[in-house]
Amino acid sequence: MKKILGIDVGGTKIAAGLVDNKLRVSSIAIMPTSQTDLVRQLVNLVGSYDGFSAIGLAMPGQVLGNGVVTRLPNVKDFDSVNLKQTMAKKFKVPVNVLNDAKAFTFAEALVGQGKDSTVVAGIILGTGVGVGIVIDKKIYLGKDGIAGELEHVTLLDNKMFRDHRHAAGEFVNAHEAKKYLKTILNMVVLSFNPDVIVLGGSWSKLTGMEVLANTLTTSVGGYKNTTPVRISKLKHAGIIGVALPLLKK
Repeated sequence: MKKILGIDVGGTKIAAGLVDNKLRVSSIAIMPTSQTDLVRQLVNLVGSYDGFSAIGLAMPGQVLGNGVVTRLPNVKDFDSVNLKQTMAKKFKVPVNVLNDAKAFTFAEALVGQGKDSTVVAGIILGTGVGVGIVIDKKIYLGKDGIAGELEHVTLLDNKMFRDHRHAAGEFVNAHEAKKYLKTILNMVVLSFNPDVIVLGGSWSKLTGMEVLANTLTTSVGGYKNTTPVRISKLKHAGIIGVALPLLKK
């Protein structure tokens, strides 16, 4: 059975696993994200697996169409690198490199909470806040691969949304996250007005988050909005999402 090695890189942790044609994920490995030599860490991680026919890498930053990863805001020492070329040359298999939020959203749009929808927005609420958009089952990247990088929007105080989010620290409950959640949901609804929004990441799991999110989106900027917000139920959505394009080939 065909198996794809999917690797989901976050700002603080990496999750990897083998994905088969039935989207079952096995041989799962989880580890902290290296802040000093991420590329070497990924090469070593891939080298620890066998039995895969392709590699999918979901990265937390700007990914160009040719596989170049230019910037990872939540990884301190990272230089631009063509990760697709590096991995393909080393392991002699096809390689797919995607932004992590886009990989998450692709999985949700094809086999998750958005599988019956045309326009799906996915939001990862974690170390960073990433947004992905899938339209007609195709990932919308934008010209430079930065469509949905809404945490980098500069607000009226001349600080980015991510600066405010990081200053807040870790959230203990949904109420603490309310104003940050409201801001990012407003940006997504007014930019894309999707059929559904799917939340993933660590603070999407806070008690009451789904109820709060739906309350915050009934009226956006004075406009009535009917877009439902759902919490992801997929395990390892990022791993599955970055593997899916390779499984379809």
